[in-house]
Amino acid sequence: MKILFVHKTFPAQFGDFAIWLAAQGWDVTYATNTPGAWAPGVRIMPFRPHREPSPQTHPYAQPLDRAALFAQGFARAALAARREGYSPDVVVTHAGWGPGMFAREIFPKACCVAYVEWWYRWPPMDLAFLGETPPDADENPDAPMLERARNAPLMLEMDAADAVWCPTEFQASQIPRAWSSSLTVIHDGVDTHRHAPGCNHHSRNDTGNISNNPVDGHGCARGAHRPLSGALWGALGGRIPLAAPVVTYATRGMEPHRGFAQFMRALPAILGATPNAHVVIAGENRVFYGSDKMRKVDWRARLLSEIDVDLRRVHFVGTLDRPLFCDLLRSSAAHVYLTAPFATSWSLLEAMATGCAIVASNTSPVSEFVKDGEQGLLVDFFDSRAIAAAVTQLLRSPTGNATLRRRARQGVIERVDARMVWPRKEKLLREMISQTMR
Repeated sequence: MKILFVHKTFPAQFGDFAIWLAAQGWDVTYATNTPGAWAPGVRIMPFRPHREPSPQTHPYAQPLDRAALFAQGFARAALAARREGYSPDVVVTHAGWGPGMFAREIFPKACCVAYVEWWYRWPPMDLAFLGETPPDADENPDAPMLERARNAPLMLEMDAADAVWCPTEFQASQIPRAWSSSLTVIHDGVDTHRHAPGCNHHSRNDTGNISNNPVDGHGCARGAHRPLSGALWGALGGRIPLAAPVVTYATRGMEPHRGFAQFMRALPAILGATPNAHVVIAGENRVFYGSDKMRKVDWRARLLSEIDVDLRRVHFVGTLDRPLFCDLLRSSAAHVYLTAPFATSWSLLEAMATGCAIVASNTSPVSEFVKDGEQGLLVDFFDSRAIAAAVTQLLRSPTGNATLRRRARQGVIERVDARMVWPRKEKLLREMISQTMR
């Protein structure tokens, strides 16, 4: 079977699944705009837009203009491959950025799957939740049209697809009912071998391939936090005592969508209640999601100017590579994940799979996977006092959190374990191809 993945970036949502399919014997190609992309068993089809979008394009049409340039870049690479005899059985595209908009026209015999993350509505539920009042008709009458115009590339791709995949029920609930008959909710899959509980003994180079025994080879009980690994301790400059309880917060960007301000405002109470605790914050100091107003703020600088904390106990480590990120999660005595109603971060499910004691916002993307008191503690997104109280509760009873940790990991294994999700996806793909060949 020949499969073509089309995504602006690599590895993104498709990379690990592509590698797995190649290991199952599929002929796998990945078309991407990411320079230097590589994966074992996967053929890379590079493409790029030949120019930037024009500032003269009508504002309503700018999302489509940008997407069309990516679509053209992919089309040129795909047509060249077609002239050389390449013909995939199925094409899976990340809908919205644009590269896959015309995959159907280039490979008309292939089955097409559109992977959709977010449908844009007015007013935007995420911004409304965060307290951004939509501009009224006098202030910015174009705002609703500009927001909805972002769906144009999505609609072109979904209209041409044989199937639409969406990773979570919450995200799927935003998609118009017109596509409900072709919509399947299926997650990207979480590698629960890599993201697994285990000992972070500083002498051990842990690969993440951990057994399910309640006690690891060093005798470290899995109900409590694990000591920092040597690699992570070194990356932190040796500034944290190896056995100190660590509060973790991991995000792509330090931004309103992921509750960065609310978390930071909880730190004085957390650190005051637990004098030996340290806080490790992983992620970039930038805004990936939200309005222009949000993007203009340096949220880290703003919050550090507002709160009084001992920066010898609060550590910003930037973006960690995967082994160090897994070490960080294994070291966590309490892991905080906050989000507005928006796409669910992989980091939440990876933390759950690692067996972290979770404190999370009681918002729809979270409550789909975490029930309060079972897989974690849910708190009001905006209530920094509640966040601090929940974290302090976990820090004061490290061995008493074993049930929360176990249920968090079990929930991920039962619902989104890659060992279950990827074979299911493969089955769906094979069924589609089989129906097309009839």
